[in-house]
Amino acid sequence: MLRHRNGETAAESMARSAAQREAEASMANMTAHDLGLDPASGGADQLYGWFLASLLFGRPVQQSVAADTWKVLIDHRLTSPARFAEYDREGLRALLDEGHYARIDYVMTDELHDVMRTIVSEHGSVSELVKNAESRAALKATLLELKGVGPRTAEIFLREVSDEVIGSAR
Repeated sequence: MLRHRNGETAAESMARSAAQREAEASMANMTAHDLGLDPASGGADQLYGWFLASLLFGRPVQQSVAADTWKVLIDHRLTSPARFAEYDREGLRALLDEGHYARIDYVMTDELHDVMRTIVSEHGSVSELVKNAESRAALKATLLELKGVGPRTAEIFLREVSDEVIGSAR
């Protein structure tokens, strides 16, 4: 019997994939509110929290896994982009694994480090990035320039950020 590198048979892989698609569909509408967040308020912690969640939700993993991993990161005080510098690659990967975000943990570890470092160096914070944007379109373009942020991640983040907050510091 042939097995994939992860030890699964083709039938097991197909069943897992079907189960993952079913879980994704049932939780596809997870919102900031589900995590106790209100990014529309414009609070710096709310915008950051939702940005971090959006990065996790934007990947091909179950939404429940992304939410659990978000909670692990917040519980370990990764409460601002600058805090990511306190964790090396293996330390951050271990936190992702704790949240069961294991399938692409090294890729995600590197992308989280890169995007958070860029946020700090070029924008100061997620709040400053959002509140200094010229428009929703400009904010989306800036988000898409960040390594690890694709169209899905940008859409997830932007759907919860009100127009009143975008550019409010200008």
